[in-house]
Amino acid sequence: METAVLEAMKEVHRTALEMSKRGLVAGTSGNCSARVTDMDLVVITPTSIEYELLLAEDMCVVSIDGEKVEGRYSPSVEINMHLEIYRARPDVGGIVHTHQTMATAISTTGKGIPPILEEQVFKLGGAIEIAEYALPGTMELALSAVKALGDRKACLLPHHGAVAVGSKVRDALLNAEILERTAHAFIISHLVGGPRVVPFMDITHP
Repeated sequence: METAVLEAMKEVHRTALEMSKRGLVAGTSGNCSARVTDMDLVVITPTSIEYELLLAEDMCVVSIDGEKVEGRYSPSVEINMHLEIYRARPDVGGIVHTHQTMATAISTTGKGIPPILEEQVFKLGGAIEIAEYALPGTMELALSAVKALGDRKACLLPHHGAVAVGSKVRDALLNAEILERTAHAFIISHLVGGPRVVPFMDITHP
């Protein structure tokens, strides 16, 4: 197996364990993946197995067209969502799909998050949009997630969770944590009068 694929398998495995450790997923929920640069391959977590029970060699390798290339397990049921994002976003090298508490709570309202934090604007690209509802694992959800993401780094999936992307899968994990802090701030702000959006004209990128 190519060195780049093996490294991607290790990185996806590490990220999956970190997702669980940081409380962004529980049990077998969520999934993450990495694009293997210049090989039209994607490494993704397998479906329905607790992350703590997995080894790096248990990660699934699929082609960008969805054909299974390597792995003893079936890929995540959200494989369509990952592949559609990679096809639509050449800049994306890693994806995490989480069931993180605060962002998921907001997703149940059917609303997104306006641009309320500087970090949110700089790192995630502005407002966090919410996708149209569709059943998990469907192509409808995949296409809806792509639309909600646009050119940004995160979006919400209604009654489900969140998706964050990055140039690498570890960057996607960081963006998921930024999303969770943003969601937490958004919820808490409603206890003290509600948030105001960032005054964009007064912000210069650090």
